[in-house]
Amino acid sequence: MEQIKACGIIICALIVIVVFKNLKSEFSLLIRLLITIIVFGFSLGIITPVMSYIAEISKDTVINQYMPILFKALGIGFAVQITADICNDAHESALAERICFLGKAEILVISLPLIKNLLELSKSLLK
Repeated sequence: MEQIKACGIIICALIVIVVFKNLKSEFSLLIRLLITIIVFGFSLGIITPVMSYIAEISKDTVINQYMPILFKALGIGFAVQITADICNDAHESALAERICFLGKAEILVISLPLIKNLLELSKSLLK
């Protein structure tokens, strides 16, 4: 049901953006930004129960220690993608590429403990 509401809001926003684009183009970017934030809020409402369910089913398993890393990486990925889309809407593709690179680097940094454990496991299997 949330998707239908989000689609309705986006279609209404698209109509407003097209109207304002001809009258005041600077308002169309602000409307896009506002709609992006609203849709992100809808997305969080949809994703939160899934994340809770995943955390619940993994709490008694070995992978439980890796779930915070997964959730942080997922959050970084969403935030970076939304920010890059906003930059692309503003015709700043170079800035969008930089934020994507920064997000990938940040995901790599928070994944280092996971990579370390994977390498230690590989090392112990080879012995």
